[in-house]
Amino acid sequence: MKIYDLYWFIGTFLVVYLFYLFHYVVGKKKKYDPNKVPLELVFLIKKYRLDMKTINYKKIMNTIGIICAFDIAFTSTFMFCFVKSIYLAILIGALMIVPLIIITFDILGKYYKKKGKRDNGNKKD
Repeated sequence: MKIYDLYWFIGTFLVVYLFYLFHYVVGKKKKYDPNKVPLELVFLIKKYRLDMKTINYKKIMNTIGIICAFDIAFTSTFMFCFVKSIYLAILIGALMIVPLIIITFDILGKYYKKKGKRDNGNKKD
């Protein structure tokens, strides 16, 4: 790994994170609206039954932005460092990004579940 690979990772991370930051945190959506929720948050709410009344919307969207930026930056950096064929890079990147997203969002969901930000309603655990 060379120094420009680190620059590539940091640059990709910043571009993706700034997109999420301005679109979801600073942008139009300042409060939680159940009808206009990003897909990432819908996944977390449904899978871990998060209670959005106890979670700060801006904070969770900021965290989701950091996670998505890391996932994309890590995958793209790995592709540019180790795979020389563009077709093979696309194939490996597509196969690599899905488990990475599932793992990182699973960690985030378990974090909020452990903090007690869960809607216990009349549902079983």
